[in-house]
Amino acid sequence: MSETWTIGELAERAADALRPGPQRANGRIQEVPGERLIRWYTTIGLVDPPLTRRGRIAQYGRRHLLQVVAVKRLQAEGHSIAEIQSRLAGATDAILETAALLGPDGEQSTPHGEKTTAHGEKNTAQAPRPRFWAAQPATSPAREAPSAEPAFAHRLPAVRLAPGVALVLDGAGRTPTDDDIEAVLAAAGPLLHVLKERKLT
Repeated sequence: MSETWTIGELAERAADALRPGPQRANGRIQEVPGERLIRWYTTIGLVDPPLTRRGRIAQYGRRHLLQVVAVKRLQAEGHSIAEIQSRLAGATDAILETAALLGPDGEQSTPHGEKTTAHGEKNTAQAPRPRFWAAQPATSPAREAPSAEPAFAHRLPAVRLAPGVALVLDGAGRTPTDDDIEAVLAAAGPLLHVLKERKLT
């Protein structure tokens, strides 16, 4: 079984992956994710629910780390929570790795292809790692979908209702706002209940 962590350990690993932390674009963006922020991300569907619980202690895995780091990196680029939720709805691990700049082996990739360990140590003698929040990526990381990924998932806005359930908004013509997402999530309860009851989630 792959390694699991408590929410505190997940927050520490995310902070390590994000060092040096993103500059605040405004006073509302936290530099590194804390336990409370991770719980909120889970509530709004940006982070999957815990893998398991040992008593009252929730256990998180590598996908959760990718999700948290990807959200913080996209926030540091100036994207709103609504835009991030739309971009990462139904994202595969490969898409999350690209957005989080973390490879499958736990190494950190910079936009220029340099590799570092999870603790920021360089694996090569190349120039120092650039500040990720100051560099503009050549392409949009979350849109680099593998060919097996449905094309519509990256062109249309979507709201993630629960793990494995995304509402694609093909007629809106705009990205949903934070208020839109809150309203949709509040109204989605009965639909999610039916999906769960019929074993469609």
